[in-house]
Amino acid sequence: MRVTMAGNVYSFGVVLLELLTGKPAVSEGTELAKWVLRNSTQQDRWDGILDFNISRTSPAVRSHMHAVLKIALSCVSVSTEARPKMKSVLRMILNAR
Repeated sequence: MRVTMAGNVYSFGVVLLELLTGKPAVSEGTELAKWVLRNSTQQDRWDGILDFNISRTSPAVRSHMHAVLKIALSCVSVSTEARPKMKSVLRMILNAR
């Protein structure tokens, strides 16, 4: 197993997804990143991906969490070339506030 920058970004995206969903990285043989990618094809369904406690908050908070979810999705992209650099991830997170 080789450590790569794209792999590090993927792992960071998984951590973001764990925080946003309240689910573990792997549960009952299902990888969280794959589950989220499968269920995030329509942005109007993103509230169903977020942890229930987040989805009950104000529209402003949900909007911020949707922005972070978008970042997490880019980090766990199937294509390693499509994943952003960590410096870009940091910039996107700072701009999501």
